[in-house]
Amino acid sequence: MKNAFTLAEVLITLGIIGVVAAMTIPTLISNTNGAQFKTAYKKALSTMNQAVLMNVALEDTDFSTLKDGSQLASGNHKAGTLGAMLQDRLQSATDVTSNYFTEVQKNSGALPTATLKVTVSCTAQDKEDATDATDGTAEALCASANIQPGETSADVTGNITFAPTTDTYYVFALADGTYFGFNKNAQNCTKGNMDCIGFIDVNGATNPNTIVKCDDDTAATCEVQAANIKDIYPVIFYEQTVEPASDAARTVLFGK
Repeated sequence: MKNAFTLAEVLITLGIIGVVAAMTIPTLISNTNGAQFKTAYKKALSTMNQAVLMNVALEDTDFSTLKDGSQLASGNHKAGTLGAMLQDRLQSATDVTSNYFTEVQKNSGALPTATLKVTVSCTAQDKEDATDATDGTAEALCASANIQPGETSADVTGNITFAPTTDTYYVFALADGTYFGFNKNAQNCTKGNMDCIGFIDVNGATNPNTIVKCDDDTAATCEVQAANIKDIYPVIFYEQTVEPASDAARTVLFGK
């Protein structure tokens, strides 16, 4: 007598394999996407930092000498703006602002907002001007600045709302397919200047169009599992540096 599996046994085995596959494949895909997003994010940060260092070497200027980004007229990237620097140092950088936000709207509705924990350097004048500041802004943080007698400024750490729109941000596409967005009012970018916050989108307007967040916003330490690594990373740029602007973005950059 020959030993063999019955049809019922084969079907049951195949069914079990199918259930296991259905449970594990989405996680594997999410982890793979997360690893790709992380790699592209690190590369984009490196590219941006190399660009500003090249600008320092060739022009003796950095983010702290930028002119008001509102001077970035369509098709006329005036000298001294961030758009001009990108195009000078990253020859294939292209202004895609209108198309980007249009495609994001089509694919996912809109860019989500996020709350960023930041440190702002506030002067006495900033504190005085911030009397009626809107919650979630750097100005509102300055309203609570504790500036001691004899001091000209004080650092305040708190939360601001990050919500890029086509009215407030320019977006440039880089050669490797990553996008860099920055505030239209960015100028004289020194540490603590909240107009100098931007974002890196590692896959353009393609979904998920989600800002990376900590797995648990209430936890003492930010953790981001591989499956929760997304495609948009807030950054802050100042002087000769581009660095993460949120706990989650820092965790993805420096995590294993």
